[in-house]
Amino acid sequence: MNTNSPVYNELNKAWKATCRILFGEEIGELKEYEEWLKELYPDIEKKKSHISSKDVVVGIPDYCKDAKFISLDEVREIAIEPLNINEIKDIDSIIEAISEKWEYTGNRILGRSTFIESSDVVIDSHYVADSFYVYKSSYVLGSMGIRKAKYIFGSRGVHDETEFVIRSSAGGNVKRSFEAGPNLYDCSDLYFSSYCFSCSDLMFSFNQRNKMYMIGNLQLSKEKYFALKAKLIEEIRDELKKEKKFPSLFQFLSNKEPSEEAKSCVKEKQEEVGDITPIEKAFSSTFKILFKREISGINDYEKWLVKHARLPYEFISPFGQKVYAYSLPEYQKLISLLPKKRMINHIEALQLSNLHLSEEEISSLDKIKENVEKIGYVSLHHYTGKFGNIISCPVVDNVFNVYKCGGVLRGEYIGMSNIVGSNVKYIFGSNRTEDSQFGIHCYYSAGLTRSFEVDSSTNCSDTYFVHNCEGLQDAMFCWNTKGKRYAIGNAQLPPDQYRKIKDMLVEQMADEILKKKELKYDIFNIGCGKK
Repeated sequence: MNTNSPVYNELNKAWKATCRILFGEEIGELKEYEEWLKELYPDIEKKKSHISSKDVVVGIPDYCKDAKFISLDEVREIAIEPLNINEIKDIDSIIEAISEKWEYTGNRILGRSTFIESSDVVIDSHYVADSFYVYKSSYVLGSMGIRKAKYIFGSRGVHDETEFVIRSSAGGNVKRSFEAGPNLYDCSDLYFSSYCFSCSDLMFSFNQRNKMYMIGNLQLSKEKYFALKAKLIEEIRDELKKEKKFPSLFQFLSNKEPSEEAKSCVKEKQEEVGDITPIEKAFSSTFKILFKREISGINDYEKWLVKHARLPYEFISPFGQKVYAYSLPEYQKLISLLPKKRMINHIEALQLSNLHLSEEEISSLDKIKENVEKIGYVSLHHYTGKFGNIISCPVVDNVFNVYKCGGVLRGEYIGMSNIVGSNVKYIFGSNRTEDSQFGIHCYYSAGLTRSFEVDSSTNCSDTYFVHNCEGLQDAMFCWNTKGKRYAIGNAQLPPDQYRKIKDMLVEQMADEILKKKELKYDIFNIGCGKK
């Protein structure tokens, strides 16, 4: 970062405030810790603008090879000539007409965002740098997947309504955490802890529920906890000041087979049960709303639906049960740190929660580093709130009727999607979609209604093939534009003419999908034409 920029200055103030809260005092300037904070940040690609050759940050890796990119500040209002119903033969003719002018945009800053640097897909946020997919948040550096949060540094995964977090992963309603996660919910003051719910004041603890004053999963009195915490924080702070970094929690864990004590704890198995019927009906209803045609058999369309959703992959835990791990590119640095023989599901995690270290084994930071592997088992799964009819989905929070998803937060009727949340309904084959309903193939967007193949857009309805747009209604094949209605290729048409063209194109799309179980064009490849 440019240390003379107003964004850096404000982030540096936020960093110092966060360190005072977590470590009791400041530990130095933000610039001294930048490299370490970004250690697990994904390798976000920088394209070159085809207009100016300036760097363009592009967090989404799915765009076609020959796509043309521009920076958000280079967006121009470009429209193809208004189309006549007699000039359009099929979707190919539309693609041919728009592809020469189509420009994908990086450095996307959407909604009411201010003071953003070197970031992509930032929505309604402020003071954000070197980050990807930040939604309604402020004071964020080197992080991704941040939702309604503030004071977040070097963190990854979904952080939902969290505050004062350094180098943590995947949590909701977490206040004050350092090197913690994944999967912390309704927690406060956690250090080096993972998969804890409704807990506060824990250090080096795993898989706990409704607990306080624990170190190494060992229950302590309040007085003893805070005395030992002060000693450990001082050791952590000293190492940070000296080295300008600190190892991840996962680097303390081994990849050895579980101990006999751990094996004796895991007795309960989980058999997944669920009814796909309501999800099938929801998929059919969504398809009919978008394409006016009947469809059935969601599994027949799986290859097409998950093309860019990247569902988690499945493997077997060391205790013999199914475990899922994210396959999204932005998670791979984190996943690579996790020892495979210590990755478990949520049922196993609860049974292992009674493992704990002795007082001798937690007496110093060095002792904890030596022994924490005895209790360190990490779950990438969580089930919170009210939920029901969950099939092959490892992460849910107040959701119903979900099928083959990576993670869903507060929604219902979701299929073959990854990390969608906050009032989502009837969404299929999508990734990182917020506050939306009745959509197929919607990506990195918020506030969508009745949408198909939409990328990095907000507050749009009845849209098909839309990229980096805001406030569109009844639009198709639009990019880098706002506030239009009855538009094709960024050109507004008379309503009757628009509807005739739309009906024809939608019918062609439906025919191809029903016949071939896929559509050759998607929002990530139409910018490269028919190549």
